[in-house]
Amino acid sequence: MPIFDQGYQHWSGELTGHTWRWLAITRHGVRIGMKNRLLRLAMMLAWLPALFLAFSLCVWGLLEQKSDLVKPLLGMLSFLGPEILDNPKNYRVEIWTLCYEYFLLTELRFSMIVILLVGPSLISQDLRFNAMPLYFSRPIRRIDYFIGKLGIIGYFLGLVLIVPSLVAYLLGMLFSLDLSIIPDTFPLLLACIGYGLLMTLSAGLLILALSSLSRSSRYVGLFWLGIWFVTSIVGSVLEGVNREQRMHDAYRKSYAMERSIQAGPMPKNPEEQRKRMVEQREAAQKLRAEIYRDELEGAQSDWRPMVSYTGNLARVGQHWLRSDASWQKIGQTVPADARDEFLLRSMGPRYPWYWSLLLLAILFGISVCILNFRVKSLDRLK
Repeated sequence: MPIFDQGYQHWSGELTGHTWRWLAITRHGVRIGMKNRLLRLAMMLAWLPALFLAFSLCVWGLLEQKSDLVKPLLGMLSFLGPEILDNPKNYRVEIWTLCYEYFLLTELRFSMIVILLVGPSLISQDLRFNAMPLYFSRPIRRIDYFIGKLGIIGYFLGLVLIVPSLVAYLLGMLFSLDLSIIPDTFPLLLACIGYGLLMTLSAGLLILALSSLSRSSRYVGLFWLGIWFVTSIVGSVLEGVNREQRMHDAYRKSYAMERSIQAGPMPKNPEEQRKRMVEQREAAQKLRAEIYRDELEGAQSDWRPMVSYTGNLARVGQHWLRSDASWQKIGQTVPADARDEFLLRSMGPRYPWYWSLLLLAILFGISVCILNFRVKSLDRLK
């Protein structure tokens, strides 16, 4: 039987600073997460919108070059209108912006699923198996622990949001063959990166805070589904009720106008009858335009979409992409009498974006307080 010296063994390795100690926690969590089949399937499905984004940007690049390869697809692009198709470079920024907007809105749902599959067990399992002393008995601070856990969520969200945006951007730039595309569209790339960071900080810290409240990851997952689905449903219901109320008011206004026009006796002269019908038609069109104009103005102060957590994330991303300005410019190609209706149907919520940012900041502060209270360092563990 061998006999080992149990005395002091000198260690001659190289000590590292605290800067990168959180990376060990992140690497371990990523290795465990990649073993989850559902997570791998969700991430593969999340890349499908990225393929559509890359295809759209490449097709637009060929359209700018007037390439023969894009002629078979012109029928599919007829909804854009002849003015846009005849001058595609003049609408490059707007089309790229709207493509990225639809991409981020779609990836927002996939991101919620990825967080659901990754986040609930990050801290709850450590609490359940009393693994905190194992972490903090090593030269790891609480901030290292939090950053390491947040890095796991950031890694998977980066694969869903940021990496596809970069790949699609490079492909679209290569197919454009125009160096002016870089200064035109580079802010979109920065907006996508910023949106990914916002999602990581907001949703990542929120799921970590929920994970620290329970030792059961199933309960944490239910909490997350409640925040996602319940707030979205309540926000949609409030918007629907408000929309129905506005439609009811518009119907009453329209009915009152028709009664006022028809109050007088119907003329017997056919020429006067045609004139009366023209007046009624013009009055109806004018009233319809006023209704849509009032709807657009009312949307600027409608707070109801803020009830939805994902709606707040989407509103901030919408502002960073400057999609409102893009819709406004494309709306100039629509006839004036249908422009307000087009903008109302196409544009999303229009309330001030900093309302959503302030609400997300409040949730961020609450999440930090919960983590600070629930996760204690070794000298405070009992």
